[in-house]
Parts: sequence; structure tokens; C-alpha cells
Amino acid sequence: MPGRHHMLDSSSMTPNDQPPAPHRRGHRVEDRRSSAGAAPAESSRAAPGDTADGSGEVDADVAELRRSLDEGREQYLRLAADFENFKRRKAQELSDRSRYASEEAAGALLPVLDNLRRAVDTAPTDVDPGFLDGVRLTVRQFEDALAVLGVVPIAAVGEPFDPSVHEAIAGVPSPDVELDTVIDEVQRGYRLHDRVLRPALVRVAHPAGARSSAD
Repeated sequence: MPGRHHMLDSSSMTPNDQPPAPHRRGHRVEDRRSSAGAAPAESSRAAPGDTADGSGEVDADVAELRRSLDEGREQYLRLAADFENFKRRKAQELSDRSRYASEEAAGALLPVLDNLRRAVDTAPTDVDPGFLDGVRLTVRQFEDALAVLGVVPIAAVGEPFDPSVHEAIAGVPSPDVELDTVIDEVQRGYRLHDRVLRPALVRVAHPAGARSSAD
């Protein structure tokens, strides 16, 4: 009838005619809160080796400092050892320089001593004996002065031939003398401390028809 409101029967309505369901506001708020709380939880996860109070980073710094100290200590020890070697080498050089300082001067004086000795050995029989004794005394004083400097003669006659201190100029057949024995000294050799200043020039014995190691 006109003017009257007809009551709709809900059982006669189709699904498309159903009114939309009301939104559940409580669930949406709860979802937003739960999703908002998840991000900080993930971001708060500590990196491997780190702790909440930062002690992992401190431990890494301490380890790095220890490595630096170890490297510095090793470098210091190497430098100290190099410096000690340098000091020893320089000390040895200075010692050798002082020990053998007279080498050049002594080498220059040896020919003079050779001439004095040769003058005595080849003096004529009619030479003044007093003069000859004076030359012998000079030779002896000369040798004493060289000995003070550390210059001493090298043993030769009767000694086994030693190429480190003897220089053979000839081999002499001598069946009665042991092979490679020095039987004659042509020029005296000298050493300065443990260093050969000049070798002795010698003749070496060897049996007839044989070759010695000095040849």
C-alpha cells in the first residue's frame, strides 16, 4: 500500500543483496602494531662477534693493537741484531787496521834488510872484521825492530814444503832427504802476526827422476 514501509524479508535477499560486513577495527590495529614491532626486533639483531654492550668491537681493536705491537717488537729485534753485527764488524775492521797498520811500511823495509844480510853473506874474506860485525849488528837490530811490529821470519830450511808460506823456485834431486822438504832458502819470508807478508823463496828436495808437489 502506498505510504507504508514494506518490511524486507532477509531470507528472500540474494547474496549480492547482502550488506557489506562491518570492518573489524580492532584486528587492523592489532595487525599494524604487530607488524610495526617486527622491524625493530630484526634490526636489533647484533652482527656476528658483536655484543649488546659493544665488547666485540673492543676485543677486535685490542687484537689489532697486539698484532701491531708484535710487529714493532720483531722490527726492533731485527734492527738491534743488525746494529750489533755492524758494531762487531766495525770493531773488527778497526782492530785489523791497527794490527796490520805496519804492513805497508814493513814490506818496504824488507828489501833493505835483504841487502844488509846479503852484504854479510857475500863479504870478501879480507874485509875489516869490525866493519862486518857492525853490519851484522845492524841486521840484528833491524830484525828486532820488525819483531816489535809483529813481523817475524817464516821457518823454511828443514820444514815440509807449505805452499801457503813457501814459494818453490826449483826442485833439487836429493835421495837422502824426504820428499818435498825445503833444503835451501833463497830469500827469507816474513809474516805479520798471522798474515803472510811475503812467502819464502825456497828450493825443495825430491828424488832423482821424480816430480814433487812443489814443481
